[in-house]
Amino acid sequence: MRTQKGRAWLVAAAVLLVVVGCGDESVLAPDSDPLGPIGPDGQPLAAIGTVEEICTVLDFESFSHGDILTSIQVPELELSFDVTAWPAHSGLPSSRIYSTDTMAPPGDPFLAWAGSGATCPECLGLGNVLVLEDGAGFSNQGASDFGGTFFLDGFSQPDVRLRSVKAVSASFDASHQLWVDAEQLATSSAALGAVQELVPAVEPPITSFVELVILSSAKGGFDDLQLCRMMETTEDPGESEQGGEGCTVSFWKKTGNSAAWTAIGLPPQTPIEELLGDVPEELANPEQKLTPSELSIEQALRLRGGKVNRLVREAAAAYLNAASPDVSFDLTTAEVETLFRGALDGGKQDPATKTLAGFNHQVCPLD
Repeated sequence: MRTQKGRAWLVAAAVLLVVVGCGDESVLAPDSDPLGPIGPDGQPLAAIGTVEEICTVLDFESFSHGDILTSIQVPELELSFDVTAWPAHSGLPSSRIYSTDTMAPPGDPFLAWAGSGATCPECLGLGNVLVLEDGAGFSNQGASDFGGTFFLDGFSQPDVRLRSVKAVSASFDASHQLWVDAEQLATSSAALGAVQELVPAVEPPITSFVELVILSSAKGGFDDLQLCRMMETTEDPGESEQGGEGCTVSFWKKTGNSAAWTAIGLPPQTPIEELLGDVPEELANPEQKLTPSELSIEQALRLRGGKVNRLVREAAAAYLNAASPDVSFDLTTAEVETLFRGALDGGKQDPATKTLAGFNHQVCPLD
């Protein structure tokens, strides 16, 4: 998920928490002022509270191929909602995650970019997409041939807007629609094997539900839901804003972004352990069948699933962002390694994963 917010003081706080958790009591320099910036009256300045629109992109990369979705959490927006799927002509009302990188059976050639019978070249680098399960079963056919509707409801916060969504077409005709609160806002014109971003002309707040529709004669999926919400943020007036840029795991694993890698001067085949240190042996890595010590940074970006896998994936992307001369990232490569090692050594991986993901999902200047 990409978020458009990054503050240097948050980085310092995140790294500070990791270091303190490891037992280091000498974090502040002797001449540091623990009270922060001082105003003209000699009193500490209070943090400034502002209300800003925060956006994030739900890209489904934290899930695994075949996962059934009934609810989704969006931590960046303090948001959650339910997912109900109704395929048009099947008895299987379930929404599934389909990985467009899947080459071997069970596979769906209409949603694959390579392999036997693949018909979706624009799915290259897309990763996971949300599909309706086929009536013959996910393991046999993948996505439904007869369309249907995803209902997204039960939103836990007000003032949420859906800015855009990508329609992945596996049909010969336009087939996807975006509805908010029973009002149709966008329609796809993409044909077989194409990916089109649906951007509504108006963006009403979601007061009840969202419908992502695939027409009954069609097949395909959805990806990259850009969700925005007005949220109160706090800024330390003593720190100048810097950073604020970051590119996602999905960006770095796209094969067409070789220029971004060249600018860093880091070969994709570089072992991840040379950059971040030892990777846990319990790493689930069924695709490459490699031991963690053999895992390259490029292969780390392609790991699927959550827990340790997601931590490694986000840390790999964060390292590339920090190393890139063209990305104003909030962390240095050393700070990325510190967060990663602190999460592994301290046994608290989720907070570090969310921190890294938040910085990675900012504005990407390389897109």
